Amino acid sequence: MRAALFHEFGGIDKIVVEDVETPKPAPNEVLIKVGACALNHLDVDFREGISRFPVDPGGVFGLELAGEIVEVGSAVSDEWKVGDRVAPYLMGIDLNNIYARTGRENLAAIDFIGITRGGGYAEYSAIPESHLVRIPDGLSYADAAATQIAFGTAFHMLFTRGRLAIGETVLINSVGSGIGSAAVQLAAMSGARIIGTSSGDDKLEAAKKFGMHHGINYTKQDIVEEVMRITDGAGAHLTYEHVGGDLFTAGLHSLGKDGRLVTCGGHSGEVVPVDMIPLFRMQWQIIGSFTYTKGEYQTVMQMVADGKLKPLVDTEVPLEDIRKAFERLESRGHFGKIVVVP
Repeated sequence: MRAALFHEFGGIDKIVVEDVETPKPAPNEVLIKVGACALNHLDVDFREGISRFPVDPGGVFGLELAGEIVEVGSAVSDEWKVGDRVAPYLMGIDLNNIYARTGRENLAAIDFIGITRGGGYAEYSAIPESHLVRIPDGLSYADAAATQIAFGTAFHMLFTRGRLAIGETVLINSVGSGIGSAAVQLAAMSGARIIGTSSGDDKLEAAKKFGMHHGINYTKQDIVEEVMRITDGAGAHLTYEHVGGDLFTAGLHSLGKDGRLVTCGGHSGEVVPVDMIPLFRMQWQIIGSFTYTKGEYQTVMQMVADGKLKPLVDTEVPLEDIRKAFERLESRGHFGKIVVVP
């Protein structure tokens, strides 16, 4: 089969598409013919060797796949059959772990698609039954692939970790990204007042169509000043942060008293200065967020199927052109998700 991988860490030029052996499913696995696999910035970190995950070059990467079961292992339950359409949950879980037994299965991961096992930038992928999530009827493979990480992450950050409440003001950084645009849609459903940031006016205009109320172009405007102007000095109740660097700092100082900042990433700067004085005097909270649970993923998938949420597919690219897909991702010219279609 054809698959994309990298044999050494580095830039986009390290990605190669070549013939590899088609995986054979173990007794507890199914073989999936991949219909689509969405790009994520974490893939860039894997390729560059800076992810702080145990990534070894030479494996097929791609976290977020969707496709059709074409072979079923001997120990797989009768729930799954050849022809079923699935979009596997990113992680395999140790069900005996205390976190899994207390509703925090995202902290009990023992297996990651595209990291510890072959991923979705390939024609086929062998995935354990425990990962499987059924794709609702009417949802394309591209839309299914674009749903999981964007909406699952945003749901977990906004509601489970950030505790966003009806009527609160939320600042969402980088609204043109996959998880940023997903957060706009989910926050709009909650009745929140939404302030969004981006480096492009076109992305801010696009985000307004999905419920954003106020846009800030951080290349032209000061985020903190604008948030305080919009809120009459009260500040935001919650900052949704996934960029790091200067945007993390601006998001923190855009909070009002007793405000919360929830963060899941730091591609623009993983180490940031924090002034302790306003942190405790303003009673701010900085909250970490890691992925999402399988239940949260299934919830947002059903919301997409019901028409309540809309996956935003920026571009679909054939597997052989995967370098072009990453060029678009890393140039930050996209709005929503870029999807590879093997």
